[in-house]
Formats: sequence, C-alpha cells, structure tokens
Amino acid sequence: MKLRRGFALIAVLWTITVLATVVGLAMASTRLGHQTTANRILLARGRWAAEACLAIAQARWAQGKLADTATFDLGRETRCGWRLEDPTAGINVNTADRELMERLLSPVSGQPSAVDSFVRALFDARRRTPVFDVSQLKTFPGHDSSWTQFFTVDGPGTVNVAAAPGPVLAALPGMTPEAVERLLARRALGRPIASLDGLVAELSGPAQAALLACYPDLARLMTFTSPQLRLTGLGWVGSSRTGDGLRSTIELLVVPLPERLAVIRRRMW
Repeated sequence: MKLRRGFALIAVLWTITVLATVVGLAMASTRLGHQTTANRILLARGRWAAEACLAIAQARWAQGKLADTATFDLGRETRCGWRLEDPTAGINVNTADRELMERLLSPVSGQPSAVDSFVRALFDARRRTPVFDVSQLKTFPGHDSSWTQFFTVDGPGTVNVAAAPGPVLAALPGMTPEAVERLLARRALGRPIASLDGLVAELSGPAQAALLACYPDLARLMTFTSPQLRLTGLGWVGSSRTGDGLRSTIELLVVPLPERLAVIRRRMW
C-alpha cells in the first residue's frame, strides 16, 4: 500500500511539473508574441518616419536647402532625419583600373604586399560579380579599414573633384601635389574650380605639363559636379536615433535635377 501511495505521489508531482512547464511555455510564447507585434509596429512607424523625411528632403532640394539637415519630431516620439553623401567623392571599386587603385592605396598604406593582396582579391571578385557594398571589402586579404573612406560602389565611375579627399585627387593621373593643393585651397575658400581647363590655368608650367600629358584620361575620370547622390532617410521611435534598438532606413540613389531628385535605386532595411 505504501509503495502504491509513493508511486501515486510521484505521478502527481510529475503531472504538476509538466503542467507548470506547459503554462510557463505558453506565457513565454505569449510575451514573445506581444514583443514581436510591438517591434513590428515600431518598425512600421519608423519606416513611415523615414519616408516623411525623404519627402522633406525632396522639398528642400527644390528650395536649394537640402544641406540644412535636422532631426524632425513627427509626434508621439516618432522622429526622422536624413544624410546626404556624394558617392562620386571616392573611387568606384567596380570600375577603377588596377593602376588607379595602386596609386591610391600605396601612399596611404606603406605596405606594398598588403596593397597587392587586396587589389588582386578585388579584381578576382569583380570578375565573378560586382561589389554591392563597401563593407564587403573587409573580407579581402590585406584590407585596411582606413581605406573605406576612399571607396564607393555607386556612381558612373567618375570622381567629383569638388568633393573628393586629397588622397583620391592625388591618385588621378597627372595630378601633381600642386594641382591637388590648388583644388583643395579653392574649395576651402568656397570658390571651387569648375573645369579641367580652369585647373590648368591655375598651375605652374611643370604642373601644367604633367596634367596636359594625361588630359584625355583626366577628362574621362573627372567631374566637377555630383552626377549622383546617395540620400538616406532614417526613422525611429524614441529620443535617440536608435530608438529602442529599432530604426528603419531607406536609401535612395538619385540623379540631381534642377527641380527634383530623380530616384534610380531604392533600398530599405
């Protein structure tokens, strides 16, 4: 009799344990469901906010005030902002030739073997498929994170000398230190040089000769305005740009026209 009672007690305890586990799992599943729903709502609000800021940016472009970026409070702790980048300020890793890449990286690296490994890996990868994001480059041997600022995967392959940093300008064929210094100095004064012939006119004899020797290549590679821009709208809920760890991003690649920004690619995440 005692043995039967012992088994019965064990069975009851096991039943209670199983029921408690089932109830706990059900409650956890319910909480997870609620959290998932809440996150989806926050992401939807963030996406709506990002769309709103892109519309504001389009209107600012028509007014000539796109550079006046700010964070906008759209109500109910929903906020948005945008950032504007010129992808042609860097070297397009999908179109640049090997010589241009080496001229860019050798002076800033100081490690010829790393540059050689990186360039070989890049050109091997390009033969299979284009690079879709500069973050992919960090997987290539020899890569240095400080190089990222000089690269782009967008744009027609030209370099906007009105926005490119000094090392990118110096990598262009025929660009002497004097030519680079002249471009940067004029930009700093708010009076950027507007054409290749205008740059030639500002240089000394030797610098002119070096530039003219590469004139056809420079005319193909250089631009003095932005043929494309990357406009990124950010939307979130909360007091900071991360909002509760959730943020919606919409990225547009646009062609700047006098009255509007013509969208040629749209991505969101």
